[in-house]
Amino acid sequence: MKKIALFRYLLLVMCVTLISCGGSRSRTSDSDLKAYEKLQELVNSRGFEIENQWAIPLRGGRINLIGNPNFIRFKGDSADVFLPYFGVRQSGGGYGEGGGIEYKGPTEDLEIIENRENKNIRIKFDGKMGTESLSFYINLHPNGNAETSVNSNQRDAISYRGDLEPLKEENE
Repeated sequence: MKKIALFRYLLLVMCVTLISCGGSRSRTSDSDLKAYEKLQELVNSRGFEIENQWAIPLRGGRINLIGNPNFIRFKGDSADVFLPYFGVRQSGGGYGEGGGIEYKGPTEDLEIIENRENKNIRIKFDGKMGTESLSFYINLHPNGNAETSVNSNQRDAISYRGDLEPLKEENE
């Protein structure tokens, strides 16, 4: 008898949870729309930067980057990237090289994809660092959050989480 009562209780909790989660869709508010439009303006200005608080290597846990210099800066059709790297390097590189992901140059094959339904913007571009080919995938959200993934032909992939801001004047 106790098993049946426990089963009914768990079933009730699951139903309430499903209903409360499924019924939470709401219309887009004016503030959400304004935040998304502000994000669009910032991306279209091509004058913004991302500073990451977390690195997430492919083969490991999150690493706190607070206090460690890192950035992705966009200015016009160029990017300046300085990111620490934590992961496995399959080939390339040598003694005396920094080891991080550093790229400064044009945003080759730049794609900016606006997703109005989900209210985010995805940026994709490629670059070369010596013999290493890099692909950057960046998701930007109206609340200022940024998620970056970097793929390389010589290293394991790595992701970063951080904040989006307008480009600071001293970096312009």
